[in-house]
Amino acid sequence: MAEDNTDRANEYESERKAEIEDELERIDRDPDEINEGSTDVGSQSAPRRDERSKQDGQEAEEPDELEEEAEE
Repeated sequence: MAEDNTDRANEYESERKAEIEDELERIDRDPDEINEGSTDVGSQSAPRRDERSKQDGQEAEEPDELEEEAEE
Protein backbone atom coordinates (compact mmCIF):
# COMPACT_ATOMS: atom_id res chain seq x y z
CA MET A 1 0.00 0.00 0.00
CA ALA A 2 2.81 2.42 0.86
CA GLU A 3 4.39 1.69 -2.50
CA ASP A 4 1.14 2.68 -4.25
CA ASN A 5 1.04 5.96 -2.34
CA THR A 6 4.67 6.65 -3.21
CA ASP A 7 3.99 5.90 -6.87
CA ARG A 8 0.98 8.24 -6.84
CA ALA A 9 2.99 11.02 -5.20
CA ASN A 10 5.80 10.61 -7.73
CA GLU A 11 3.33 10.56 -10.61
CA TYR A 12 1.56 13.67 -9.28
CA GLU A 13 4.86 15.54 -8.92
CA SER A 14 5.96 14.53 -12.41
CA GLU A 15 2.66 15.71 -13.89
CA ARG A 16 2.93 18.98 -11.96
CA LYS A 17 6.44 19.63 -13.29
CA ALA A 18 5.35 18.83 -16.84
CA GLU A 19 2.39 21.22 -16.55
CA ILE A 20 4.66 23.98 -15.25
CA GLU A 21 7.12 23.45 -18.09
CA ASP A 22 4.28 23.48 -20.64
CA GLU A 23 2.89 26.70 -19.18
CA LEU A 24 6.32 28.35 -19.18
CA GLU A 25 6.79 27.38 -22.83
CA ARG A 26 3.32 28.74 -23.62
CA ILE A 27 4.20 32.13 -22.17
CA ASP A 28 7.66 31.99 -23.77
CA ARG A 29 9.65 31.74 -20.53
CA ASP A 30 12.65 29.55 -19.85
CA PRO A 31 11.73 26.56 -17.61
CA ASP A 32 15.15 26.90 -15.93
CA GLU A 33 14.00 30.23 -14.42
CA ILE A 34 11.92 28.56 -11.73
CA ASN A 35 13.40 27.42 -8.44
CA GLU A 36 13.11 23.76 -7.55
CA GLY A 37 10.16 23.32 -5.21
CA SER A 38 8.84 26.83 -5.79
CA THR A 39 5.06 27.14 -5.72
CA ASP A 40 4.99 30.66 -7.18
CA VAL A 41 4.66 29.50 -10.78
CA GLY A 42 1.18 28.40 -11.64
CA SER A 43 -0.45 29.71 -8.49
CA GLN A 44 -2.86 32.56 -8.20
CA SER A 45 -1.25 35.53 -6.51
CA ALA A 46 -4.11 38.01 -6.71
CA PRO A 47 -7.00 37.66 -4.28
CA ARG A 48 -10.32 36.57 -5.69
CA ARG A 49 -12.96 39.24 -6.24
CA ASP A 50 -14.99 38.17 -3.18
CA GLU A 51 -11.90 38.32 -0.97
CA ARG A 52 -11.02 41.83 -2.19
CA SER A 53 -14.55 43.07 -1.44
CA LYS A 54 -14.37 41.73 2.09
CA GLN A 55 -10.94 43.27 2.58
CA ASP A 56 -12.35 46.65 1.53
CA GLY A 57 -15.08 46.27 4.15
CA GLN A 58 -17.75 45.72 1.52
CA GLU A 59 -19.81 42.65 0.89
CA ALA A 60 -19.87 41.31 -2.64
CA GLU A 61 -23.19 42.02 -4.31
CA GLU A 62 -25.40 39.06 -4.99
CA PRO A 63 -26.22 38.34 -8.67
CA ASP A 64 -29.96 38.91 -7.95
CA GLU A 65 -29.23 42.43 -6.73
CA LEU A 66 -27.30 43.20 -9.90
CA GLU A 67 -30.16 41.95 -12.09
CA GLU A 68 -32.69 44.11 -10.22
CA GLU A 69 -30.52 47.19 -10.70
CA ALA A 70 -30.19 46.47 -14.42
CA GLU A 71 -33.97 46.17 -14.83
CA GLU A 72 -34.61 49.60 -13.28
